[in-house]
Amino acid sequence: MSNLTAEQVDALTHAWLDLSATNEMLSGDDPIDRRAWEEIAEATKDSVKEIETAFPFLLEIEDDN
Repeated sequence: MSNLTAEQVDALTHAWLDLSATNEMLSGDDPIDRRAWEEIAEATKDSVKEIETAFPFLLEIEDDN
């Protein structure tokens, strides 16, 4: 990963943490309350923005679809 910038590493790390937390919440037996869903939604929205900023070519791929 030495070719990645610090910004890219941070973006990937934050997205991984959000995905890990979401997976843990969804794989449990307890129901997820509304506040938790709102937190997941906000965290993933922020991660998408951060990933798009760190890897702008992804926006080009999105435009092609």
